[in-house]
Amino acid sequence: MAGSKSGARPTRRNGRTVGRAGNSGPWPKVFLAALVSLTASIVVLVLVAADSFTGDGSGSGGAPAGEPDTPVSVATPSATPGELPSPPPASTERPTPGPDGIVVVACGDILVPLDKQHRLPADCEPPDLVRLPDDISHGGAQYLRPEALDALLSLLDAARRDGYELLVNSSYRSYAVQEQTYATWVSLYGQEYADRTSARPGHSEHQLGTTVDVGARGRFLEDFVGTPEADWLAENAWKYGFIVSYPEGKERITGYAYEPWHIRYVGPDVAADVHHSGLTLREYLLKR
Repeated sequence: MAGSKSGARPTRRNGRTVGRAGNSGPWPKVFLAALVSLTASIVVLVLVAADSFTGDGSGSGGAPAGEPDTPVSVATPSATPGELPSPPPASTERPTPGPDGIVVVACGDILVPLDKQHRLPADCEPPDLVRLPDDISHGGAQYLRPEALDALLSLLDAARRDGYELLVNSSYRSYAVQEQTYATWVSLYGQEYADRTSARPGHSEHQLGTTVDVGARGRFLEDFVGTPEADWLAENAWKYGFIVSYPEGKERITGYAYEPWHIRYVGPDVAADVHHSGLTLREYLLKR
């Protein structure tokens, strides 16, 4: 207190010494309020510290030792209520041509396009080939896949009922056999003619095991052109799942000269579609 001297006795008021604790002064209330405030602050600090360790992992403590932080995923826009999210667009990528510009198609698919730009692998061979009956085979043993053979037998029976006796003079050919066949045509007639009338190895539909060449009355290959049997085949083959692969007047599209004797099995549904579309088989298969 200002003006006091050291050693002076305390002034007494109302019988109490200044500075001694009493029951009516204001300081106990102030002390209690401060104590409550301090306690509340400590509680808040404890809760905040606990939350940083037990919360959703967004605190600065990171992941536990030895475990990587989990990346935060970005939410994608939700679909309109009541609607399912649209699926990603389907891939329409086609096989890429090799350095020679040729596309190697899948082995085992009877509906692959086979032309001068598409070929089968050299080791592609149907695993289920069966031998044709001798009474419909000409020039040695012939082989086809079972489904194609069943359809062929139905076609030949129908032709027989209409008075036409068709025989198979060529069916499945391996890659190696087609190499020999193509080389023979080149040696006999030259490269240009061979490329119009014989497929290079791997490019032949005969390697599929679903294709046959037919003839009648001893007339095969070019001798079959213009026969009543050729006309019947062009009109009816599709009803039994077969298509004449190289029709007349379509060499610019197919790449091969007219071959009314060459039919390929594609199944009744596809054959009907091809027939009614007016497209060649090559055009149809390339549009799939």
